[in-house]
Amino acid sequence: MRRLKGEDNSFLAWESDVQPQHTMKVVVLDPSHGRVPLTFEAVKDAVSGLVEQVEPLQWQLLMPRIGFGRPWWIARPQLDIAYHVKRTTAVAPGGDRELAAAMSSIFEARLDRNRPAWQLWYIDGLADGRIALMLKIHHAVADGAASLRLLEAMFSSDPQTPLPTPRRNPMPDERRPAPWVWFPLVLRHQLAALARFPGIIARTVRVTGIIRRRQKAGKPGYAKAFAAPPAPFNEPLTSDRRFAYRGCEMRQIKRVATTFGVTVNDVFLTICSGALREFLYRTGKLSDEPLTAVVPVSMRPPGAEVKWGNQVARWNVDFATHIADPVERLHAIATATKTAREVQAERDAFLQHDWMEYWPLFWLYSRVLPILGARISRRPMFSLIASNMRGPQRRLYWGGAPIEKLISTGPLVFPMGLNFTGWSYEDQMTIGVLTCGDQVRDPFEIADHLPAELAELAAAASARIEAIEKTYGQPATGVDVLPEAGNRI
Repeated sequence: MRRLKGEDNSFLAWESDVQPQHTMKVVVLDPSHGRVPLTFEAVKDAVSGLVEQVEPLQWQLLMPRIGFGRPWWIARPQLDIAYHVKRTTAVAPGGDRELAAAMSSIFEARLDRNRPAWQLWYIDGLADGRIALMLKIHHAVADGAASLRLLEAMFSSDPQTPLPTPRRNPMPDERRPAPWVWFPLVLRHQLAALARFPGIIARTVRVTGIIRRRQKAGKPGYAKAFAAPPAPFNEPLTSDRRFAYRGCEMRQIKRVATTFGVTVNDVFLTICSGALREFLYRTGKLSDEPLTAVVPVSMRPPGAEVKWGNQVARWNVDFATHIADPVERLHAIATATKTAREVQAERDAFLQHDWMEYWPLFWLYSRVLPILGARISRRPMFSLIASNMRGPQRRLYWGGAPIEKLISTGPLVFPMGLNFTGWSYEDQMTIGVLTCGDQVRDPFEIADHLPAELAELAAAASARIEAIEKTYGQPATGVDVLPEAGNRI
């Protein structure tokens, strides 16, 4: 057994029928190159063996007795495979829109908390005989970094690796501890949390002082809550979900980042901001004020002992949707993320995580404040969620079949009814756009503009390089004559 951290538990507490808190990780494969036929039955057999090799796939929630304490994960490897591995067929012609529609439909239903917190969907009917495998897994199990580790455990960088096979003797399920074991165990955790609470208060006072000193010095901070105008996707959520995605070339993204002395994340955010701006303009909803974004960033140090669960910071940044020029927008977003990085470095980086251990108190901040603040100000706390993840650095295979594309999305959290999620894999960053269908009916109206926004930035980068070459009379190799190294990746 393992006790959920406060941050993991928050995804359970936020969850409702209109706000499911799972994520999707989808791989598209070419089964014609597999070592064995990748039929649905073959996948079901392989998953039975995979569960025994990948620990988080065994985890089922163990809810506290009489509501006392926090949920735990308990190992239950003996699965109902018919629930965990399912099949659907994309409608013809099986292109991006049809795959996205299948994913949208699968996303809507919550995962059963009385079973391990995931499903794997086999999606056939794709163009050219491709298939997709969609892992639907609860966010309480894994953040972006943990999801990457999970994918690398499920798939292989060696095309010769065979599909997993189940053991002859199945692993036994872990049992719930007896009450005389359970209650003293929970009580010890509660007393330890109570003993740590004065330290949390002292750290909060110190951070409050840091914030005030930064304000007095006239330095910028995170984007302010309730500052952005309401957007079409900031209304109360329903269970309807719509998903879209488009690919952008990593070579172009890196070239833009290098040329303008910004990060890959800055370019990603600018692409998303530009696509959203175009959508708002076309629908007559564009404001002169910028929208704001919550940007999750990993806090998991390399080689961390805790491989699963969640460990992220959340930057609040201006999304610069009010700026028409793409290069100006890029610099505005880069300035905002640089400020967020400075603010994070000044503060106690793990204070928010530690406050999540005291969920009834953190609930006042995370759920009550957004609702009350929105009613008073008539503005959302923040506009949307935008995150990107550096994906696998080597080509992955399953049963010898090469994985050609990796698609991902995180969930929606009111009032943020729009989520941009980018994952890089090989030479592509695939950017997913998840919306509430009652607010944005067709997220492809946003996603379709993503490649064009990158093309504009790439053209501006090429023009700048040409100008540098003219000025210096030689090819611009590297970035020696561009902005300071401290402002670049």
